[in-house]
Amino acid sequence: MFNQVIMKLFYFSIITLWSLALSAQLTNKGDFKITSGSTVYISGLDIVNDNGTSHIWSNDGHFIFKGDNFTNNGTMDAAATGTTEFSGVNQQAIKGTSTAYFHNLNINNANNAVVQESIVDTDNMTVSDGAVDFDYKVLTDKSLTVNDVATLNGDVRMEGSAQLIQTHAGVSNNTGGKYLWIDQQGTTNQYWYNYWSAPVNRGGVWRMMYLKDGAQGDNVNQNKYPDVQIISNNNATNDLPGQTHPVTLNAYWVYAFKNALDGSYQGWYDNHIQQNGTVSPGEGYTMKGPGVDKDLNAANGNATTEYESWTFAGLPNDGDYSLTIDPGNDYLIGNPYPGALDADKFIKDNISAGNGGNNASDIFNGTLYFWEQTGGNDHFGRNYQGGYATYDLTGGTPATSWIDGSSVGTKTPQQFIPVAQGFTVWSETTNDGGNILFKNSQRKFETEGANSVFIRPAAQTNIRLGLDTPLNYHRQLLLGIRPQTTNGIDVGWDAPNFDSDYPGADMYWLINNNRDFLIQAVPTLTEDSKFPLKVVMASDDTVSIGIDEVENLPAGISNLFIYDDFDQSYHAISATDKFEVFLNAGTYEGRFQLVFKDAAASNPELQLNDISAYFDTVNHDIVILNSQQQNLSNLRLYALTGQEVLSENLASAASEIRVPAQLTTGIYLLKVISNDQKTYTTKLIIK
Repeated sequence: MFNQVIMKLFYFSIITLWSLALSAQLTNKGDFKITSGSTVYISGLDIVNDNGTSHIWSNDGHFIFKGDNFTNNGTMDAAATGTTEFSGVNQQAIKGTSTAYFHNLNINNANNAVVQESIVDTDNMTVSDGAVDFDYKVLTDKSLTVNDVATLNGDVRMEGSAQLIQTHAGVSNNTGGKYLWIDQQGTTNQYWYNYWSAPVNRGGVWRMMYLKDGAQGDNVNQNKYPDVQIISNNNATNDLPGQTHPVTLNAYWVYAFKNALDGSYQGWYDNHIQQNGTVSPGEGYTMKGPGVDKDLNAANGNATTEYESWTFAGLPNDGDYSLTIDPGNDYLIGNPYPGALDADKFIKDNISAGNGGNNASDIFNGTLYFWEQTGGNDHFGRNYQGGYATYDLTGGTPATSWIDGSSVGTKTPQQFIPVAQGFTVWSETTNDGGNILFKNSQRKFETEGANSVFIRPAAQTNIRLGLDTPLNYHRQLLLGIRPQTTNGIDVGWDAPNFDSDYPGADMYWLINNNRDFLIQAVPTLTEDSKFPLKVVMASDDTVSIGIDEVENLPAGISNLFIYDDFDQSYHAISATDKFEVFLNAGTYEGRFQLVFKDAAASNPELQLNDISAYFDTVNHDIVILNSQQQNLSNLRLYALTGQEVLSENLASAASEIRVPAQLTTGIYLLKVISNDQKTYTTKLIIK
C-alpha cells in the first residue's frame, strides 16, 4: 500500500521529497500538489508537512486522510480549492506549529473525534455525526477560522478559551441540526448580576433555559453538560438550594433592556424575559449566579468566585446582525459571536466618518458600558454594590460601586470583548439612532487574560486622574492624546457618564462646558494645556485629587498640577501626592483644572510680596499689613463657592489697613491688588 501511495503522489506532484519514519509516518520536505480531479488516499500512516517556507503543500483535488495525526510545521496553500477529509478509525488530530489551511474541510470520522490541537483556517467546514458525542474538538487557546459556511451535522466542542471565527461578509449561511458547544465564566453569587449575550442560537433566538451546567464536563460526554435547573415561580427572594448538579438559577432575575428610554425602570419591567423569553443575536440579558461554586460549596459574599463553566450549545452566530435603537434610548446588547469582538471596530462601524467611523451617522454615543457588581448580599436594589466600567476609542475606566465606593471594579475594559459578554450602549438625544451593526469583520481571536490586553503604541499618552470622596468612593477619569480627535466633543472618543453621581461627591471632565465625561480625548498636549473639571458635592466635606496612572507624557512635560481658580493656586499631584480641598455642598464647574505648569511660580513678577492679612474677630475687621507701604488699589473677598461677598476700593499705601466686614463662620478667599496689578491671595478662616 505504501508504494502505491508514493507513486500516486509523485504522479500528481511537482516536486515532493518524502521520508518514512520508523513510526509509520510520512514527512513531506518539498512541494506537494494534488491537482483538480485527483484523489489521494492515505491510511495507516501519520502525515507531517515539514517543508519550511520555500516549498508549499497545495490541494486542488480530494485528499482523504485516515491516519491518526496530520501535522503541519511548514507552508500550506491558503488559496487551494480542494477538499480534505478526515475519516479515520481511531481518534485523529490536527497538529503542528503552523496554521493548517484547507478549502473544504470534511470531518467524517464515524467512530471517533477529530481533535484540533493547532490553528486551523478553512473556507468551508462540514462536520458529520459519528459514534462519539463530540465529533470535532478544538483545544483551549486555539482558533478555528471558517471563512464561509459551517455545516454542523455533528457536534463541535470548543474547549476552554477556544474560539470560532468566521470572516465572510453578509448574513450567515451556517446550517445543521447539531451544536457548537462553548463555555464562559460568571459570578457564583446568587445576589450578583452578570450581563450576558449568547454566542449561539436555536431557531434564531436564545433562551436562558437552554443554558447548560458544564462544571463537571469532561469534553467527551454530552451528559456531563445538563440543562440548568430553574426556579420559575416569580419569587424574587428565594435562596437557591445549590446542593446538586445541575445547579439552579432563579429565572426571576433574567431581564433584557431592548431600546428603552435611558434610565427607565419600565424598560426592564417590559423585558422581564425569565427562562422562556427570547433574545436575538446581539441582544444582552441579565443573570445572577447559582450561589455555589463548581464543587457545590457556598459562594456568596465579597470573596465570591466565578462559576467556571456555563456552556452554550446551539448553532454558532455568524454574519451581519442589526438592532434598532432610537435617540434617547439605551440597549443592553453584547458580543453575539463565539469569538472575541473587537470593540474599536464595533464602535467605528456605528459612528460617523466625521468622528473617525465607517457609518453615515452616529447610531449611539460611541461608548460601551460594562456592569460590574462588587458587593451586596441580598436581592434589594438599594443594597446593590456595583457600577459601570466604560470603554470608547480612547480607552477604558473601571467601575466604582454606587453604594460602597471603596469597592472599585477589578476590570478595566479593553479592546477585545470576550465571548458572551453583555454591555449597554446609549443613543443620546444628540445622536441619530438607527441600526446597531454587528459584522464578522469585527471578530478576532483573542483569549481573555494577558493576550486580550490591548497593547498601546509607545507614543500614546494616557493620564488617569482619580478623585477620592468623603465616603471612600474613587472615581477615575481618563485623558488620552489621540491625533485624530478635536478639542471639542468627539463621538466614540469622549465618554459621557452613565452612572448616577456617587454619594458624597463625584468628578467629571467638562468639554466645552458640556455635560459630564469620564473619558476625554484631545489631539495634542502641551505645557500650556488646561482641562476643566466638574466637581459635585452632596455635602460639606473634603475631597482629594491625585494621579492613578500616567503613560508616555510628551517630551517637555514632567509635572501635573490641579489649578484652583478660587485662590489662583497650583497644587502638584502624583500617585502619592494628592490635592486636598474642603468644599461646601454644590456644583463646581471649571473652578478646578488639570494643568501642566505652575503659572504663578513661572511669573513671580505678578505676585505682590511683603503683604499679610488676618481677620480681627473682636472688631470684625479685615486687617492688611503692608510693611513696604505699597500702593494698594482693591480688596476682593470670596466665599468658598466662588461668590464675591465683599469688594472695597483701598487707594492706600498705609502700613496697616482695616476694612470692616461682618463675616459668618467659614472659609474665605482674600485677594489684594496693587496699582501695578500685582496680587496677594490668602485664605481667611473664620471660626
